[in-house]
Amino acid sequence: PAGEGRPGTRLIDVSKKEAFVSVIIPSKDNVPILKRCLETVIQTVQRVPYEIVIVDNGSSEDNREQITRETERINQAISSEKSCLQKIRYLYRPMPFNFSHMCNLGAKEAEGNLLLFLNDDIEAVSSGWMEELVDKALREWTGAVGIKLLYPDSTRIQHAGVVNIVLGPVHKLQFQDDNGRYYDGRNQGVWNYLAVTGACLMIRREVFEEAGGFEEQLQVAFNDVDLCFTLYELGYHNVVVNTVYLVHHESLSRGHDE
Repeated sequence: PAGEGRPGTRLIDVSKKEAFVSVIIPSKDNVPILKRCLETVIQTVQRVPYEIVIVDNGSSEDNREQITRETERINQAISSEKSCLQKIRYLYRPMPFNFSHMCNLGAKEAEGNLLLFLNDDIEAVSSGWMEELVDKALREWTGAVGIKLLYPDSTRIQHAGVVNIVLGPVHKLQFQDDNGRYYDGRNQGVWNYLAVTGACLMIRREVFEEAGGFEEQLQVAFNDVDLCFTLYELGYHNVVVNTVYLVHHESLSRGHDE
């Protein structure tokens, strides 16, 4: 239900639920950014089994070698220590940039019953965020699940859900200070929204397949909104978890939509 939950009042118990998350990260020629994303995810996810699938649409040979070495290093490390990360896979598939196709390709290769599409310029700053997403995504009425995103080194909101206005889809409360309280706590609770951003979007595999995946004719932008509209038309509720947050270095990877 809309408005469920308050920050800091509970811990989500996902241990008794069957969940295996495939984190799908499209990336190209952004080695330092990708490494930071991987490191922060591994450091903060502590109670949910998951894999990581990197989809690279044509990094330079030097960057390809660096990413290959990094994924091999991570796989060796997790084999010798207790980790929720089961494995990391690197799919090198040179092709023109098409975010939708890269995500769909990652989904086909993924093994999880939950798919988490994550931009490589996302940074996790505290634990518990994936558990919150899993808890919502496993509910039968849920379509896509998003999360509050803040701009780097600030408390400014980048994303707290997507709403449709006369000019088209926009991020709710973008540029507002997260220290404030807006519209009965829309930036603090868990709410149903028309859409969420694909920068961090979790969905059950069967629901993603029912919706037909991301529309590949939308190569750069609005493919996430299109997916969420489809889910809404199928009768699902899209959810934004604003009790936790991630940092988004917005458009650092692919540039701005324009």
